[in-house]
Amino acid sequence: MKPVRVRISGDSMWPTFPSGTVFSLHPFDSEQPVVGDVVLTVHPFHPEVQIVKRVQSIEMDMVFLVGDNPDPTASDDSHNFGRIHRNQLLGMCILSDE
Repeated sequence: MKPVRVRISGDSMWPTFPSGTVFSLHPFDSEQPVVGDVVLTVHPFHPEVQIVKRVQSIEMDMVFLVGDNPDPTASDDSHNFGRIHRNQLLGMCILSDE
């Protein structure tokens, strides 16, 4: 099975990952996300949009996600939509060799 590729569109993860950065998506099977992981999830307010964010904290199965961009207006993340449940994460994003 060919790995699923995820391409960043936008500046929310800049400067760490600029727009166009490609990741391989690795589903969370038996492992759990940890603080610092870059993950893919569905935007809670826009279900047609998938977003790449970094796990900033995990408390009682709830995850707080943030973008890396230091401009607070550059990322639509948990500052806007709040914590999400771990089971809403689609997987961990690992830099692709593409």
